[in-house]
Amino acid sequence: MKGLRALYCLLVLTLPAGAQVKDAGEPKENTQYIDTLALSMGSIPEKLIKIHENIYIISPNGIAGNTGVFVGDNGVYLIDNQWSVLANRIKQLLQTITSKPIKAIINTHYHFDHTNGNIAFGAEKIPIVAHANTRLRMMAKQVIRGHVYEVQQPYPAQALPTITFTDKAEFHEGNETIELLYFKNAHTDGDAVVHFKRADIYHTGDIFVTYGLPVIDEDAGGNIFSMIEAVDTLLARADDNTRFIPGHGPLCSKKELLVYRNLLAFIRDQVMILYRKGKPLAQIIKETKDKLDPNLSGTSQEKFIAQVYRMAQSHIKSRAKRE
Repeated sequence: MKGLRALYCLLVLTLPAGAQVKDAGEPKENTQYIDTLALSMGSIPEKLIKIHENIYIISPNGIAGNTGVFVGDNGVYLIDNQWSVLANRIKQLLQTITSKPIKAIINTHYHFDHTNGNIAFGAEKIPIVAHANTRLRMMAKQVIRGHVYEVQQPYPAQALPTITFTDKAEFHEGNETIELLYFKNAHTDGDAVVHFKRADIYHTGDIFVTYGLPVIDEDAGGNIFSMIEAVDTLLARADDNTRFIPGHGPLCSKKELLVYRNLLAFIRDQVMILYRKGKPLAQIIKETKDKLDPNLSGTSQEKFIAQVYRMAQSHIKSRAKRE
């Protein structure tokens, strides 16, 4: 694991400290929290980074997710949209590269740090595309355990996705095909990965992040086994020229995605081995944590290992029933 530790630490250090998810106590519910946080970050300009002839990343400050930008023949597609109070700032950045209007917004999943901008953009009647489960999640109050802001209130009607899909969807813009792929029960139960097929660039949402251990939204159907399967699918589709826009962090190659996959698989396998030996949870946490880099950030190591333990229990019991 030493080589894996070193390379993954490099990935973690590429993000600002505010983007590294802290452990939270009781679920926090503060209706002003999101706007206050977004405005405090708004004093530091986001970065618009060109990664292909007509594809960009709006790299945010703090905890907001990456916004992907595709400039098509007839308008702009945004993949995720940060905060509603920063919508004008996003528009200002877009005006530096095109005068075309925003044609559609794609939500990779329901979490507020990727979709809060729906409130502003949806009020302008811009179509919003997402998996059907993402819309359902946004219609109801959610508790996102382990996130920096845990209680997400139902979205207003204008902020809900207006176009949904269940398995796969495609948009055709000039010579580019935008492919939406559904990965069931990975980060959430509504994860959409966006693939620009001609450019061979993927926006993964939070199936892949570079800040350390990811948030797996267990209450919304997230599962480490399915998350690893999703990453394996992306790796199988990729070659050395493929690029990945993670939910949080800089543009990555197949190499960085493989490092991330191996980290998750290492923790899963360690927990499974110790669980099958009948070790108690406290010992599983200690023995697994001892093999990880103590500086590995993101979700706390103790909490993440305990979460994987619960998922391993469920996974083994489910397999036993089938057999």
